[in-house]
Amino acid sequence: MKLIAALLALPGCFLVKKDDAASCPKDRVVKLGLQEEVGKVAGCSSLTGIEIRTGATVDVTPLRELESIDGDLAIGPTVGVDTVAFNGLLRVGGTIRVMSNSSLRGLFFPRLESVGRIEVENNVVLTTISVPRLTTVSQSIVIANNNGLELLSATSLSRVGGELVIVDHPKLNLVELPQVNQLQAVRIENNPKLPPEVADKLRAGAQAP
Repeated sequence: MKLIAALLALPGCFLVKKDDAASCPKDRVVKLGLQEEVGKVAGCSSLTGIEIRTGATVDVTPLRELESIDGDLAIGPTVGVDTVAFNGLLRVGGTIRVMSNSSLRGLFFPRLESVGRIEVENNVVLTTISVPRLTTVSQSIVIANNNGLELLSATSLSRVGGELVIVDHPKLNLVELPQVNQLQAVRIENNPKLPPEVADKLRAGAQAP
């Protein structure tokens, strides 16, 4: 009985919440270059920003409880990162910027619903971008110069506040954007395997500024 009483007197003993000021900084961008640095913020539900620049193999799946990034999520340049999957992330207030990742093959945000801006450029072996629940991008989307890209899927996306740019992808053959009905401008060029009707449909939905 004494043991039980002692345990009950320590309500935080077994329910330790990682989302505190020390482990989850709110006043700076978190830089992730090593796997142990990912572990330090695992359990955080919100962060100011994340920057991943590394030559090491870094897996971000331990950040499954991260739901919100107030600022930017920057990935690259990296060498050893082959897949990026933020499985719990719902919102990014700033820009998702993915640039110059020489080994990156898959970019996955299965629960992401809104983001300020998206830039994915110069990722030579990237084949897949998947954001199935994304509905709103308040600014522009720029997808450019990803030589291995084959699939861009955003099946719930309806609103792009700025321009949609998809350019210079020799292997891109499937763009899934069936719900887009509001965007300011469209530039789709130099994607030789992409059916022309895909670009025509998106251009038809573009609104003049």
